[in-house]
Order: sequence, then structure tokens, then C-alpha cells
Amino acid sequence: MSNTGSILTKFYDAVIKRDLATARTFLSDDLVFVGLFETYPNADAYLAALTGLLSVTLRLDVKTIIAEGNQAAIFFELETKAPAAAITLVAEWYQFNNGKIVRVESAFDGRPFAAMFTGS
Repeated sequence: MSNTGSILTKFYDAVIKRDLATARTFLSDDLVFVGLFETYPNADAYLAALTGLLSVTLRLDVKTIIAEGNQAAIFFELETKAPAAAITLVAEWYQFNNGKIVRVESAFDGRPFAAMFTGS
């Protein structure tokens, strides 16, 4: 596995353990996260959103990480409880610079999560 794959593995190991202080060490301060519902302009905003997601997460099961050069992709199964009860396959594309995650784009079926963002 390339260095980017190793970094992403360590990042997700920390996330699964809910050790966000360790997870933060893998993020560039100016990280940009692009998701279905919102875009976060920096690492701290992203971690705040991730904290919210983890509050409804029952299980996060990494299926695979594919890495090449300064990019990596992860596929994981996410099981969540109300208000977004679902089992969802999530794909995320990561870009790295100087050993830190600088950009994340996430793709998944957002229907179970819409109410969390629209107030519906």
C-alpha cells in the first residue's frame, strides 16, 4: 500500500475508535470536504460535521482502500441509527499534500440522511 493508503488507513482507524484528536493529525488545516449536502472549508469544520455523523453511527466497516500517488479512495459500509437509520455504502476520494489530507469528496445514497440537513 502506498504512503497515502497508509495515512488513510490510520485516519480511519482513529475515526472508528472515535479518537478525533488523532484523526485530526492526518488533516491539513486547509482541508476542503465536498459532500452531497454541504462543503466544509477547513479541517475543523469537517471534524465538527464528522462528530455529528459519529453520534448516529453504529458501525463503520472499511471494505477497501485504493491508493496511487497523492490520491486514495476508500469504500466503507456505514450503519447509522435514527434520525438517519440505514446501511449505506460510501465512496470517498482523498487528495494528499505533504503527507496530509487536503481534499475529500464523498459519494453515497443520501436519501436516509436528507432529514439531518433539510430539517424535513
